[in-house]
Amino acid sequence: MVWKRNIALMLKFLAGTYLVVLLLCAAQHAIDGSDFSTLLSQRLFMALAVCAGMYPFVGFVSVREPLPAGGMARHGQPLVDIMARADYRLAESDGGKLVFRAASPVARAVALFEDEVTMEIGDDGLLRISGTRKRVSRIRLRVGDYVRSIT
Repeated sequence: MVWKRNIALMLKFLAGTYLVVLLLCAAQHAIDGSDFSTLLSQRLFMALAVCAGMYPFVGFVSVREPLPAGGMARHGQPLVDIMARADYRLAESDGGKLVFRAASPVARAVALFEDEVTMEIGDDGLLRISGTRKRVSRIRLRVGDYVRSIT
C-alpha cells in the first residue's frame, strides 16, 4: 500500500510547510506590520502547499529488478551486504521483506529521516525496491551489478 504511505508523507510535509509559512508570515508581520492575509502570504502558502502535495508522489518510487531463482534464502545476505557497502543498516527483516535505514544519525538527519529503503522479493522472482527516487536509483545500480556477477 504505497499510496497510504504517500498520503501520510504528504500530510507530514504539508504540516511542516504550513509551519514554515506561518513562521515566515509572523516574521514579516514583526518587521513591517503587514497583515497575515496579505496577497504575498497567500500566494506563498498556496505555492508551497501545491509543491508539498506533489512531493511524495514525485519523490518516492518503487522499481522492480529481476533476480535469478532462489528467493530471499539465496539473495537475502548478499542484499544486506550491498546495502552495508552503501552505508545502510538492516532495520527490520520480516520474511521476504528487508527494511534498511541510513547507518549514521547524521545521514538520517540530512535526509530528514526519509532514508528508508525497502526490498521485497515477490513470487514472480522480481526484487521490488522502494524509497526515495535518489536512493532507489543508486541501490538499483548496485543490485544490477550483483545480478550480473552471479549470472
